[in-house]
Amino acid sequence: MTKLASILVVTFLLALTAAAQNVWKGSYYFGEDGGKTAGGTGIFIEHQLKIFDGDNEIAATIESNGFQTSANLVCTAKIEGAKIMLYFQSYGEDNMFEKYQPGDLLLTLERKTVKGKSVILTYWGKFTPAIEKNGIQGKVYFEKTPETK
Repeated sequence: MTKLASILVVTFLLALTAAAQNVWKGSYYFGEDGGKTAGGTGIFIEHQLKIFDGDNEIAATIESNGFQTSANLVCTAKIEGAKIMLYFQSYGEDNMFEKYQPGDLLLTLERKTVKGKSVILTYWGKFTPAIEKNGIQGKVYFEKTPETK
């Protein structure tokens, strides 16, 4: 009987892990609007986050493009409860700056219910927003795009 119970527990835990990964899979967007430069040029940066199945683990990419910004980051991800942590793995193409090392915690997202609504809170790691006012920890920045909700 204990062998059967052990098998059921392992199966249940695997099912929970798969469900947690499926909740996070998809595309997320965060746009930063910094107004205009003194010369009138718009300061806008778009961040696209994609979470998907990797070879043996959940993986992600972060692409940031806009005013003085071009980054394409390949990440590994780790899920703990309602949080997903994104760790830098390598650079993709078209990077203006290469300031991360493999294993750097780039950011953490956390699912929470606030006033009856499900939200995703952002905790910045080594990856930070381009516009300083967006650097507040535990605030909603990334939102799942409609086609992947």
